[in-house]
Amino acid sequence: MTYRHPRAQRLAVVLDIRRREEKEALQRWGDIEKRLTAEKDKRTQLSDYASEYRRQITAPTSASVAAGQVHNSLEFIGQIETALHQQDQQLQELQAMSDKARAVYLDVHHKADALESMIEKLEEEHRHMLNRAEQREADEWATRRR
Repeated sequence: MTYRHPRAQRLAVVLDIRRREEKEALQRWGDIEKRLTAEKDKRTQLSDYASEYRRQITAPTSASVAAGQVHNSLEFIGQIETALHQQDQQLQELQAMSDKARAVYLDVHHKADALESMIEKLEEEHRHMLNRAEQREADEWATRRR
């Protein structure tokens, strides 16, 4: 957009920079949110996997289950639970990163909107000033013609 007010013209450059920063901040936030969703899905899979192993060793079956097989299954469930704990820590870290990225985006977004609003006000004031000047000139011409 082309601005006529000199200060609005200068601020337009800053607004363009702010809008690019806003776009980049939104992209960073979106990337973190994608990672967070993927890690939540991994956590759900691990949890389902552990539940399935628990169900297998606790479900009554007609076939006998060897003690070694139960021991191996319990050991594997312990490994899955360790992985779940690590996954929970990673989810907490990603959630904190997401919250921070969201706050950064919102801050940049609000600043860009405020700057855009200021530019629009400057342009409106400039239009009013030009209209008043044109009206004065028209009035002067009308007065001279009499």
